[in-house]
Amino acid sequence: MTSKLLLILLTSTFISGSLEAKMIGETEALIPEAGITSKKINDGESGNINFPHGDFKAIATIGERDKDTGLALTGYPDGNAAWLADDDTIRVVYQSESYATLGSAPNPETYPWMMRNGVTFSGSHIHTIDYDRKDFADFIKNKEKASDMVVRSGKLFDRVYNVFGYEVEKRNFNPNDLAAKWGNQTRADGTFIQFKDGYKLSQADYFFQSFCGAWYEPAEKYGKNIGFADDIWLAAEEWEIGRAFAAGAADTSATMGLASIAVDINNGVAYTVPALGQTGYEKLMPINSGNEDFVVIVAAGYNHGQEPAPLKVYVGMKDRLPDGTLINYSTANERDTFLARNGLLYGKLYGMAVSNEIINTLVDNADPKTKMADIYLKDSAAPNSFESRWFPTSYQWSGFDKPVAVIDTEMMLWEAADEQPDGYTFFNGDSKTEHPAADPSGLPRYAQNMTHEGALLGVEFTDFNFGNDLPKYLDANVKRMMPAIDGALVLEIGNEGKVKGGDASIHMEENVAKMVAPDGLYWTKAKDGDFLIVDEDSGNDYGERKYVISIDSEMNVEDAYLLAISGGKYSSRYENGVSALGGAFTKPGTTEFSGSWNTTGLVARKSDGSFYSKDELYGPGLQSIIESKDLDEQLFIGVVQARPESSGDVEKFGSDAGGQVFQFTVDLK
Repeated sequence: MTSKLLLILLTSTFISGSLEAKMIGETEALIPEAGITSKKINDGESGNINFPHGDFKAIATIGERDKDTGLALTGYPDGNAAWLADDDTIRVVYQSESYATLGSAPNPETYPWMMRNGVTFSGSHIHTIDYDRKDFADFIKNKEKASDMVVRSGKLFDRVYNVFGYEVEKRNFNPNDLAAKWGNQTRADGTFIQFKDGYKLSQADYFFQSFCGAWYEPAEKYGKNIGFADDIWLAAEEWEIGRAFAAGAADTSATMGLASIAVDINNGVAYTVPALGQTGYEKLMPINSGNEDFVVIVAAGYNHGQEPAPLKVYVGMKDRLPDGTLINYSTANERDTFLARNGLLYGKLYGMAVSNEIINTLVDNADPKTKMADIYLKDSAAPNSFESRWFPTSYQWSGFDKPVAVIDTEMMLWEAADEQPDGYTFFNGDSKTEHPAADPSGLPRYAQNMTHEGALLGVEFTDFNFGNDLPKYLDANVKRMMPAIDGALVLEIGNEGKVKGGDASIHMEENVAKMVAPDGLYWTKAKDGDFLIVDEDSGNDYGERKYVISIDSEMNVEDAYLLAISGGKYSSRYENGVSALGGAFTKPGTTEFSGSWNTTGLVARKSDGSFYSKDELYGPGLQSIIESKDLDEQLFIGVVQARPESSGDVEKFGSDAGGQVFQFTVDLK
């Protein structure tokens, strides 16, 4: 079947499926709530939206369709960002965290995402939605529907390369045809492993497994030749899929693992980047290397199910082939040219280690096979700061022509006795470390959610020691910004934030005053300070929390304020059995906010009322405008994931799980 014919059939199916289905942006009801309400909530209506510290407004809801193609937005939404498509258009991008046949929504297998050559993927999609810039800038202040400002929608790329370095083609079982494979179902020798009954894909050739946190990194963000040379979207498949295979973990460990992906935005091409790792991540996020020849990328979350593991960063050297020699761009192919100029062909993963003298002040038993970091985070008597040194293991990716199964990468090495650096021990912990947040000012530091225990760490690199090759190690100071201890966090809730039997100043279900399963994290720098926006993913029956933390210049936590709550079986929305989309309610359950993005520079106006051009926002220009505004003048987008709202048009149009994209503001005064 040709790609054009399949698109026509899909489009006609979706259009004929429901003449009353909503177009993108037509839904005005919000999934987020300010707290419970005594009033009846009707299907397709908002609940209590008197948010205590800002405003929220929906701009897209899962299950809505494109007015021209009929293709629906898929869910649930996760990593998100925005930039200028042109000087008159703001492009909002989000990726859906979807697991295809491993999902639990009524119809978890998303409709096929077709590439230019006809190959199809289910699972996660990466959606683009273009909005009129002027209307987007004014939207939070008016009463218009978002559909009035939607220009078009689409997908971020239409070509994709696999872990073997080939542009992916239609699937076959010939082990010598490495183009006809996707890594999460393929062994290093090219053998394709079929899923067992009940997990086989019904429509697509392959599936993108759980794209979670994403990051958009524009070219030369920190100055000329610093950082990436191209505009790049970083994504990664998240968690291992052993239960889909007959032999479980044995099968999945023998595959090429999970794809780390860098999208060449301007050319619409997605490249699998095995140099970044094959074990799966929650989020990949660059920090400022301060050097023209090197990139540094935080690689957060998961280790293909193998515990424990340390916090990790990737260091890559630009203009190099996988063996470290200089690339000849005049003879290099499209793939290697893009990856090399962005430091993604030659690099290593470095894990956080602590000297054997210092580690004994942090934990009682320095054993790399144990979750030492978790013990430290929960110990109120432990020091709140320490020095660290980040080392690589003996493994380094050697090139597309030397494929290695995920189990034979660094996956098992962090805990091995003979891999511990001389005089140091990898400070291993639970690998469920979700979002990092880089300091947007360009200082070489970041905050890291320690999701499993519910804590927050700060990491500040002191000297990257870059020379003519990859460094032997990196030095960093680590700060326990917020420990995993009851009493560490109480939110200011104003007159809202009420939940059944209490309020969201603490985590009601766990009955603790601390972070619980912090997931989303975003660092914004304003004229009046630095702030972290946090999203919890704890299964809170009383409503998941989205809040903002103010921090000082040394990454010390000052205050914390509730922004919104969402979901939970005791929420007013779900006790009323309603959805925001209308007709999409499935059953009561938990939801999850999952990431934020600052759009202030895209909507800021000059003194003459005009917007800043793409050229003016290039490189450091965008951040300088953001930092010139107080927090209450800034504008953000965010997402909420809502599996309880996955029926109706969400189910009908192959959108997997419900959710919403929204604008929001923060006002702490």
